[in-house]
Amino acid sequence: LYGGPPSRFVALDGAQLHYRDEGRGPPLVLLHGSRASLHQWDGWVAELRDEFRLIRVDARAHGLSNEDGIGDYSPDRGVELLRLLLDELDIEQFYLGGTSSGAVQAVHFAAAYPERVRQLLLSTVPLKLPAAMETPLRRRAVFWLHQRILNSTSTSWYWRHFLEGIYADPKKVTDELVQRYRILNSQPGRRQEQQRLIDKWYELGGPERDYELAARVTTPVFIQWGAAGPVLPLELQCEIARAFSATDVRVVTYSDLGHKLAMEDAARTARDAVRYLRGEEVGSSCASVLMIDSRRRNP
Repeated sequence: LYGGPPSRFVALDGAQLHYRDEGRGPPLVLLHGSRASLHQWDGWVAELRDEFRLIRVDARAHGLSNEDGIGDYSPDRGVELLRLLLDELDIEQFYLGGTSSGAVQAVHFAAAYPERVRQLLLSTVPLKLPAAMETPLRRRAVFWLHQRILNSTSTSWYWRHFLEGIYADPKKVTDELVQRYRILNSQPGRRQEQQRLIDKWYELGGPERDYELAARVTTPVFIQWGAAGPVLPLELQCEIARAFSATDVRVVTYSDLGHKLAMEDAARTARDAVRYLRGEEVGSSCASVLMIDSRRRNP
């Protein structure tokens, strides 16, 4: 259902990774967010396949990639597996994009291998986390029931509430999307594997370490931010942008989009990213953030 052509699988240092390599042009590597999969970028691929060679990969314990065979759940291990994949594909320099936790992984990679990353495209990058996230009572009840009583998240009910809670417009959450999240996150042992990744991340410093690593990034950074999503409030935007103290940072804020920018409006967000890569005037410094109204179309 989710691993047919153009999907490919490769064994690298004890891990089997699911990836797709499509399009033509300069390489653009795309990293998905937590509990998502490489399919999160389907819309961008449809928009950009004639201009870029697009490489996307399921992270460990996500999508159709297996659990890491050597049992290393550290963020650094994720960076090294990505490096191994790109070496396997003979890709030396590339543009690198990521969303949510995938954006954090992109920051880690750019800090470790600055000579390989030409420019960074980051979507709602959580280098800082809010003290608390407001969740409606009904949604909290659904999550509590599944996690504490059912000890399972393998229902469409759970995943619909999960996705509707991070989209700006819940009507954009389709049955097909809910089914994909449910199936890919309901594989045996998947919840436990993902929890190990989260636990190791916190053990090694969590967002505080990520924020410090951003200061080592020297490649130019483009940040796209969904102001209508509850995961990362707008007030964190400039604080996160300032973490990239060694490079130029441009920011675009979408007043009508939530946490899943690339899925909520693939055409607009992809075109803005391409304009940035071409050197066009798009976005602004965080001191004068550009608010893009949902009714306005980019030229």
